[in-house]
Amino acid sequence: MHRSTEFTFGLPWVASFFHQDWKLDASSEAHAVAGQFVEELDPESVLLVRRDARMLHERLSAERITTLWSGCVENGERFFLNSRLTDGAEWVRQVIEVCDAWLLRHPHAVTLSEADRYEGRELDGRVGNMIKEFADWFDRDMVQALTECVDRCTPDLAFRLFLQALPEASMAFSPDYLELSREQYARLASLGREFRYGEYVVSDVEHLAGG
Repeated sequence: MHRSTEFTFGLPWVASFFHQDWKLDASSEAHAVAGQFVEELDPESVLLVRRDARMLHERLSAERITTLWSGCVENGERFFLNSRLTDGAEWVRQVIEVCDAWLLRHPHAVTLSEADRYEGRELDGRVGNMIKEFADWFDRDMVQALTECVDRCTPDLAFRLFLQALPEASMAFSPDYLELSREQYARLASLGREFRYGEYVVSDVEHLAGG
């Protein structure tokens, strides 16, 4: 069975909404998400976001969620400083509310497929080792937050957040951007296949790999 999308999904997909110009089209962070939840969007996409947000809210501290989200969005260190949001827990609550509002308008009897529900529990060691391998790319809080996500949430969610955070971590070292080796990218791609991801989930970071 295949996942419902070939592309990045769940909260990492939502993180991609927050580029440097997102405020030109939205009056608040929640409005930015709602603006991307168009009427014709597949219900599975919203369910996947809601599942990720609920998992973080129920299993991680506000501080850990704040760290993870800040590491996954462009200029993430400013995300909470320049808003009325107090922390990551409040933010994911708002994301859940946006999801619920959309789902209320689209009361389809939709459930996630077996592939979309796959958590990759047996891959926890490999994901944990990958996070350790890239510890120099992140600060200590981010490494701890990702590791906690593996243990308390799912290896799947932790790995997708890790993939989303890699380009942001590389940008933080500008102008001396960090690069993946081809061997490192191959290991990421291998894990992506184990997680049954679509074609473009891991390949979104291929541009970080050297020649």
